[in-house]
Amino acid sequence: MSRQKALAELYDELRNIQLLDRIHDFATEADHAHERAYTIRQRRRKHILDEIARLKSSQCEPVRPVMVGSALALVWVLGYAMLLYFLR
Repeated sequence: MSRQKALAELYDELRNIQLLDRIHDFATEADHAHERAYTIRQRRRKHILDEIARLKSSQCEPVRPVMVGSALALVWVLGYAMLLYFLR
């Protein structure tokens, strides 16, 4: 699964949890089952936020190999140009 699709699904699940939490906030009667569900949703929300942070931070990593590859290509081109200059 692509990162963008995974992030979209996580954000969608996070919105659903926020909706259920809003419903919980407006409840008038205290119910043990509803309180337990609320606790489980809060754990899941924390897990989702951690997963989102992990996926967002891993998006920045592919840029580094491109930068390293570009630097190596530049060094190679400069070395080749110097070699041609000295052999002329």
